[in-house]
Amino acid sequence: MKKTILHACLVLLMFTLTTGVASATTYTITAGSGTLSYTASIAPILGSLYNNCDNTGVDGIVITTTYSGFSYTVSGTTTPLTGSGKAWWNFCPFGGYETGATPNTESTPPITLLAPTAAIVFTPSDYSCRYQYPAFTCGSAVVTPAYQGYVDPKFLVVGVTYAPPGPSTNSFVQYLNSTFVGNTESVSQSFTHSTTEGVTLTYGLKIPGVSNGKISDTYSTTNSVTTKNTSTVTSSIQVSSGEKTFGTGNYFAPVDNDYDTIWVWLNPVAIFTVFPGSSTVQWNGYGYDTNDQNGMDIVGIELGYLNGDFGAMPPDIQNPINRTWAAGQIWPAGQGPALTSGDLAQIASFDPFSVSTYGPDYIGYVPPSPQTSDYRFTLSLCTEQSSFDYTQADPSQPAQIYTCGLTYTNTSTQAQEISTTHSQTFSVDISFSGTGFLSNFSASLQDSSTLSWTTDEQSSITTSTTSTANLSDQGPPCNNAVQGVGPCIPVYDASGNQPTQYDVYQDNMFGTFMFAPVHYY
Repeated sequence: MKKTILHACLVLLMFTLTTGVASATTYTITAGSGTLSYTASIAPILGSLYNNCDNTGVDGIVITTTYSGFSYTVSGTTTPLTGSGKAWWNFCPFGGYETGATPNTESTPPITLLAPTAAIVFTPSDYSCRYQYPAFTCGSAVVTPAYQGYVDPKFLVVGVTYAPPGPSTNSFVQYLNSTFVGNTESVSQSFTHSTTEGVTLTYGLKIPGVSNGKISDTYSTTNSVTTKNTSTVTSSIQVSSGEKTFGTGNYFAPVDNDYDTIWVWLNPVAIFTVFPGSSTVQWNGYGYDTNDQNGMDIVGIELGYLNGDFGAMPPDIQNPINRTWAAGQIWPAGQGPALTSGDLAQIASFDPFSVSTYGPDYIGYVPPSPQTSDYRFTLSLCTEQSSFDYTQADPSQPAQIYTCGLTYTNTSTQAQEISTTHSQTFSVDISFSGTGFLSNFSASLQDSSTLSWTTDEQSSITTSTTSTANLSDQGPPCNNAVQGVGPCIPVYDASGNQPTQYDVYQDNMFGTFMFAPVHYY
């Protein structure tokens, strides 16, 4: 019986040899409580012979089976799986048995596959499979249930918007229906070597709500997440038409980055799946904690409040950053839910002007630099030009209001590689205490209570066509002593110490616009 089947296999193999076409068949096997499907493609390695089958003097052929197209079906839901592999076998055509009953040393089994609910280790054909027809295509699977859960970082900076020059009444930048205000994050540095397995957005583009250890079917309706590559998550924050970043408020001191706004998400959760036995952690994107509110809690904080220049935080900012709703969660010793002075300093650092300024060799001169030396900012356009004027009004006349549409520019290769890293403690929902999720997740971290976040270039800047941003800007008035007659009191830029022209740059990290005074830095 075995010889008959082997002869049938030989016919198949000779057909493959003469036609040059590999035999590909789809199989389904039992895997835990579900089924695993895959495609097995058989092909010989031409010119590779295994000599003297069973000491009969007959040469064998080395053939390879490629396993791909995996999918896992459980409870009626089928999930495509990423992974492939090959098994190499020594084939004796006329009933002889090759020396050794295992794949040769060039084999690559087993194959680890990660499903949303389990880790599946697929092992290609063993000795008992050799005499099935077609040969060398079957395999076995061992399924280890996975644990999904989430942790609560204190905050996530999702954007920085820069104040234009001039008064707050008529000077502002407005991001209309914008998905550009957002960030791209990676957490791969948080884990020990070889434990991260990239990103799988289990909930698609949606950002789900979570509470008491459960992920609900309530989702953010205006915000979304995507992937920039296999290890990052991009959060896109939809900005409504009513949200504006206003000017510096002082006509005669128009350069003041204290009025920049840093947008802070205060109830984010990071959703993970851990796979016991495989030393793997998979990131499933972001959610929001509904213990705070049924929606994403995003607060804009002006840089002047973060660095203390504006004094104490106003109640409408202080109350949200206290995060009292998170007091009952599991916190590391000495930590609590409220943002600390260290947290506020870290948030402020996302605005480059909080720690340094750019000199005239970088931006703010004629001709303008195409991008800053750190590649954070790239020269952009205000309608069809890269700059706009900021000039004082004529006597007894209102200052002109300059308006334009802001335009995004393709970033350079260097700008696409910018990143910055920060670390923060996180809390855990008490529902995960003592669970397999928490123990396996903590074991995989480099620091059991800290996540390290790497913020990358915002890739959606040049891929979305639905977002727009507009600038409105008004220069200083002329408070002349005699109606209709100069001079203006005070005279703006009388000695050339104040800027009268601004260049427009885009922030490549957050997809917003910055306004650099010409001949001033």
